[in-house]
Amino acid sequence: MNRLLLSVVGLVAAALLSAGCEGENTISLDNKCSFTFSYQDHPTSQLFVAAQNPGCYVFVSTKGDGKKVPRHVYVQSNEEGAQLEDNLITTAPENNLLYMLGANNEIGLIIGCTNFSGLTAFDRTCSNCEVQRAMQWTGNRQQVVCNYCARTYDLETGAVVAGAQGRPLSRYNCAFNGTALRAWN
Repeated sequence: MNRLLLSVVGLVAAALLSAGCEGENTISLDNKCSFTFSYQDHPTSQLFVAAQNPGCYVFVSTKGDGKKVPRHVYVQSNEEGAQLEDNLITTAPENNLLYMLGANNEIGLIIGCTNFSGLTAFDRTCSNCEVQRAMQWTGNRQQVVCNYCARTYDLETGAVVAGAQGRPLSRYNCAFNGTALRAWN
């Protein structure tokens, strides 16, 4: 009888603990994200400005494998008139890193500093469309829009703020330690 009671209490406690954690982990595991960018090798990159200034965001994408085809990391700020920044990856340590930018490397990520939650990374593809297309800045440049489904997402939270209701942007872990910026899941 005591064993049965202990088993029931244990199962109830485990159910309550797991229910309490449900929804707390908002990091997307749908697509692999693994990105590291060295401050030492690229100290003037717009990426590091965005990482440290609330309301600043950048699109980050990559092309090339770093072996047969030179690897480039492209960065474009949400500042009006910002030019596309082309960072050629030239060092062996950087070229040996795994670059997987969510759903599509050539579309990439949105990385920036929110006003309330700090540094964050989102997938730049719409989380509600089956077609992978790059989202674009809106007029205020604090939101992005999917030109395929017409949903607008707020970069503070990743939530849909205009258009049909839907899932928020896929979010990834993001950190900058003064040496390198990382995005991962």
